Amino acid sequence: MKQPMRATPRFPSPPVPRFFPCFSVFLFPCLFPFLAGLLLSVPALSLSAATAQSPAAAQSAATYGPATTKRMTDLTLRLAPVALRNALLAYRTDLDRGVSDALTGYAPKPTVDVLDAAVREFDLVPTLLQTTEPFQQVAYHMGMTAGLIYLLNDPLRAGQDPRAAQVRADYLAYMERKLPLMVVAFDGYDSPPLKGDLRSYLIQRLESMPRYEKAVLFCYFPHGKRVSSDTFDDRSNAFGVAEVVLSHAASDAAKSWFYMWKSMGGDVAATPFYHPGEKRAS
Repeated sequence: MKQPMRATPRFPSPPVPRFFPCFSVFLFPCLFPFLAGLLLSVPALSLSAATAQSPAAAQSAATYGPATTKRMTDLTLRLAPVALRNALLAYRTDLDRGVSDALTGYAPKPTVDVLDAAVREFDLVPTLLQTTEPFQQVAYHMGMTAGLIYLLNDPLRAGQDPRAAQVRADYLAYMERKLPLMVVAFDGYDSPPLKGDLRSYLIQRLESMPRYEKAVLFCYFPHGKRVSSDTFDDRSNAFGVAEVVLSHAASDAAKSWFYMWKSMGGDVAATPFYHPGEKRAS
């Protein structure tokens, strides 16, 4: 029987974040039809459709701003098992370097390449301790995994509509500006569950991206002509999609860390929102 891993050194655990069970529909009731449609009505796409990318979008190196990236990583850390969180906090520099390398190195690449890289990192991490690699390497590659997952949750990077490449950098800057107002939700470990097949899990996420893209582009081109993101209301589709992006990115990365840590024999008993006896990711 594997013994639980001891994360060293231990640091005081940060407070569990206030994750909300749904998005800003309670603050802005008029968002409910939009978000309900996004979350409940997802079109079925093939792998080739989900990961296809226009040449213009593939050339774009736009990625999340520093505040958005930090918030995603902070949220992922707060959702992590306490033992893992403490270990990663001790090597936060290595973790952040992995996230940064993933974002900068893969932002211009096609979605299918980002997906392949995320799966490679996910499969690599559990083997590192078996080869007695220092924990700095574990932290770095967990950061890489998270950063690649963050990229895959960018609703405009796949570029199904050629207009997405025109507004992508501006939309990511819009997210950065509006970040303090955004409410974040954790999906939960079974919504949907990650059972070890990260590729299938992320493809399911990618299948929803054209719907999110369409919602954002509706705000940028309400009458066929582009308008400034400065004109977007905080009850707009663009704001709602940004909340979905933050929530899904942190949720997906947290589930990947949980699975990797558990597969290494790590202690998951004190994981936020993970309750013994409930159906959960395994």
